[in-house]
Amino acid sequence: MDLKQTQKFVQKLALTPQMRQSLHILQMPFLELRNYIEKEIEENPVIEKEMKDSSETASLEESFLETTYQNEYQQYPTGDYANELNKIKSYQDNLITKEKTLQEILLQQLRMRKLSDKEYIIGEFIIHYIDENGYLTLPVEEIVRFLNDRNDPLNKAITRGDTENSLSMIQSMEPAGIGARNLKECLLIQLKSKNKTNTLAYRIVGKFLPDVARNKIRFIARKLKVSPDKVKSAIKEIAKLEPKPGRLYSFGGASKTHHNYPDVIIEKNKSDYEIIINSASTISFKINPLYKNIIKSGKVPLETKKYIQEKIKSALNLKKALSQRDSTLRNVAKCILDIQKDFFDHGDTALLKPLTLKDIARKVKRNESTISRVVNRKYVKTSHGIFKLNYFFGKPIKTKVGIHLSRESIKTYIYDIINEENKRHPLNDSKISDLLRKESLNIARRTVAKYREELGIPPASKRRTAKKKR
Repeated sequence: MDLKQTQKFVQKLALTPQMRQSLHILQMPFLELRNYIEKEIEENPVIEKEMKDSSETASLEESFLETTYQNEYQQYPTGDYANELNKIKSYQDNLITKEKTLQEILLQQLRMRKLSDKEYIIGEFIIHYIDENGYLTLPVEEIVRFLNDRNDPLNKAITRGDTENSLSMIQSMEPAGIGARNLKECLLIQLKSKNKTNTLAYRIVGKFLPDVARNKIRFIARKLKVSPDKVKSAIKEIAKLEPKPGRLYSFGGASKTHHNYPDVIIEKNKSDYEIIINSASTISFKINPLYKNIIKSGKVPLETKKYIQEKIKSALNLKKALSQRDSTLRNVAKCILDIQKDFFDHGDTALLKPLTLKDIARKVKRNESTISRVVNRKYVKTSHGIFKLNYFFGKPIKTKVGIHLSRESIKTYIYDIINEENKRHPLNDSKISDLLRKESLNIARRTVAKYREELGIPPASKRRTAKKKR
């Protein structure tokens, strides 16, 4: 056997800590971002809150960008100097802890696993698209596509199987039921975590969950060949499961009330619109000038000096990431405003145009996955109310005559049909689908049912109004 020495180029997927932080901050909504910044301020002794804007702050921070830190600094009194050194040790020894968000809890569990770079990247991406109730908001095929759209060649190796495996791993985390794509999967995960896969409750959730909602006890019992009493007992067990496993951790805990705080405000002035990035979502902070003196002093041990320099660099990276987030969010909001201006002018959802992430990505010259991070779980305040940013997105639906409509426009058609129906003989979803076809809108019955539910309209059987007695 001959031994040969060869050279081989290997491309590895690697995100620097700064890139990870930037991506993490980009996808954070209002409250999470505020909590994150507060935590960073508490854990970094060189940062202090800034009560009001100061023209000196920018120049002060810019001076710290110099890698040599060789500017001449005026000495501070020894007492202040000693206090700051004690503060460093205090922060090192006793970091202040806060309530963690659902995202932070899941990311912490992810870091504890022995994973390859690819597995970690997929897992982190999935976690960013788990909503406050604990459900995955992005289809697996979309996750694969977003990851493969990145410029790094290694991403091309990511398959649906890789993503499904990572999702299964996340679904094994706490709280039980996390990462599910629907209620059925959520409940099955919880039963599986309790080793109850061979139970009647598991079989009922797997095949008869819609029938449980309709209280069809005898039908379920007949199909499963068990007594109605056993079905009732199993349903009681199912009722004890948590349908929204993430809600206890959303925005730092169940004790906090959930409000749709806007990340963007779009206001109409006399002649045009103004886009305001909600500055209240961030906390103004600066680097404590006392640390300039500590770094310059020759009395400071090298280890302490390096520690301070790392903390200053961390603070500057945080500032940069926040600035990039605001800039990207502003550009995306401007594109949405330009495309959906008719809606912003009149507030009529029928005026919403078809819009995809790819459309915005092309205009702002960013990756589709980046745009998805920007619009996910964020809100915009308009003169017509507060909306999710992804409310303005929807794949175009082509009519028979070649006109492209948004899903919100289709919803408006459905709403109008139901609003004008005979209340004694309401239209079922099939009949609504037939009426839409007559309007050159080829919308399937199941799609009609989905849009009707999103509008909060009950089915025909529950809309029927009894004839008034004379």
